[in-house]
This record gives sequence, structure tokens and C-alpha cells, in this order.
Amino acid sequence: MRLTLASVVALATLSVSTMAAPTAHHHGNNHQGKGKVFDHILQVWFENQDFDVVNALPTWQKLAKEGILLDNFNAITHPSEPNYVAAAGGSNFGIDNDDYYNIPKNITTVYDLLEKKGLTWKVYQEDIPSVGFTGFKEGQYVRKHNPAVIFDSVAQNPNRVKNIVPGTQLDADIKASKLPNWMFYTPNMLNDAHDTNATYAGNWLDGFYKSTLSQPYLTKNALILITFDENASYPKRNRIWSLLLGDIPEHLKGTTDNTYYSHYSTLHTVEQNWDLGSLGRGDADKNANNVFDFVAKQIGYKNTVVPTQNIPLNNNTITGLLTGKSFNQTHPNGGTPPA
Repeated sequence: MRLTLASVVALATLSVSTMAAPTAHHHGNNHQGKGKVFDHILQVWFENQDFDVVNALPTWQKLAKEGILLDNFNAITHPSEPNYVAAAGGSNFGIDNDDYYNIPKNITTVYDLLEKKGLTWKVYQEDIPSVGFTGFKEGQYVRKHNPAVIFDSVAQNPNRVKNIVPGTQLDADIKASKLPNWMFYTPNMLNDAHDTNATYAGNWLDGFYKSTLSQPYLTKNALILITFDENASYPKRNRIWSLLLGDIPEHLKGTTDNTYYSHYSTLHTVEQNWDLGSLGRGDADKNANNVFDFVAKQIGYKNTVVPTQNIPLNNNTITGLLTGKSFNQTHPNGGTPPA
């Protein structure tokens, strides 16, 4: 076959173009599922402390200088479990205590939205005894603080339940340069302040920040939310101390954002960042789902202004589908909940 000069030039150009093509990589992370503002999100949840108590402690004050303090962030209800459920499902589904619940398989979650877009997720649980453990309690690990296992669509799915892993796996994933897109980390019952206090938890967090949360591979193009499930004073507004860390604009570090947020805001921010669509529950409620302001400004999303006098207390029991229906009523085989 004879090649003309024009053909040779065209082939050479194509070869150079192919060699120079950029890889699907930026900021040094593995970026399957690149988002509009961040490629990874990690939530770290603590327990049952009032905003003013946390905000007065030196360890928490020191950390706040590294990020954006969200001083108008609110839990959904009381007690713990319905807040963890709401963070993944956009509703508490009527759960109003910390019992052993199995939310039916047909209930959609953030995990469905993520997987539909080809995104990855993991739930890191400190002191969980094994990968995919579905039991109620083991040592300082408790099921009620696990936002994935309570959904049967995860717990009864062999492929999905493998995404519930021990807390030590986070360091392993950082070291291997392989982080999922959506991450949730639950400290154990001592380190999360549930069985201790905000001082104890703050000291643990200081060490966790130095060893893990400040790792360059984690912080590059990742959003880290430090928050609480609920406050301690039930009669008060359910306002909780929350902080955004990670790859946020340098000029915003040490600042305060007083936009009204709730746990549904985190869910909706994720939905907007990756165009996931909506679960159509609290994540779709314009009075409760404001996107984190620095993200909203970058993607052109308009938040809802909630006047001070209209801010809800979010401290009432919310009844619904599963009220009064813990393990015996919801598990397909009935019987006694696993230990």
C-alpha cells in the first residue's frame, strides 16, 4: 500500500494527539466519578452534644481554624438512630427509638443513587468485629450508628454489605490511593462522645485529624464533614456543631457559614454535586435541604433563606411507616434480633 505525504502527516498527528491525551486524573486522586466541586465526601459523626458546649472547647476551636464552621446546622429529630437513617434515606421512616430495625428492601437510599451513576461508597465503623457485620452490638460498636446496615437493601445484599468495613480500612484505603466517592465514618461509643463527653471526643478527633483526616491524598478534592447526630438538650432547638474540612477554598478557612442546614443538606449537596437526582423525601424539601454555600455558589444553586423566627426546633418525635415496628415486625423471618 502506498502512502501519500498527506497521509503520513495525518498519521503522525493522530499518534502525537493520542500520546498527549490527558488521563482521567486531577488533584492526584483516583477520579472515576468526578463531581462538580468535589470527587469524594467523608462524613464523621459524633454524638449527643450541644453546640455551645463543643464550640467552647480548645480542641474543637483549633480544628475550626482549618475549615468552615457551620453554626446553623441542625439534626432532624431525636434520638440517634433516626438521624443516621435520615442521612442515607432522606427520612427517619417513623423510627423513634434506637431499637433493631430492618427497613424494607424496596426503600430507596443514597446508595441506589450513587450506584446508578457508577459511584462507589463505603461505611467505615470503628470497632465493628467484621466486614458486613449485621449484629446489634459488639464491644464499643453499635448498629444504631451505622447508616447503611439498617436498610435491608444493603444488609441482605452480599455485594453491598461488603461496603460496611472496620474503621481501620480508611487508613488502608488512603495508603492504597483508592478511596470511594461517598464515605461515612462512625467512631466507637467512647470516641464519638456518646459514653464520654465532648472533651474526650475532641482529644480523639485531634489525633484522628493528625493521623488520617489531614492526609494529602484524602484532602485533595474531597469534602470532609465533621458533625453530630443530635444535641444533648432535647427541649432546645436541635442545633449541632458542624465543620467542613478538606479541599475548600483557602480564603474560607477559619470562617463561619450561618446558612440553615440539616442532615438533609448533606444528602442534597451530594445529589447536586454528582447530578444524582432525588429520593423525593427530606432531600427534596426546600426548607431543609440547602446545599453547602461554597458548593452552591460554584454550581449556581440557589439556597432557601430561612428566617430566624422560622427555624424549626427539630426536637419532636417523627412517627411514620416503622413506628413501633422493630425487628420482630420488620424482619422477614421474625424471631429474636442477633446479638
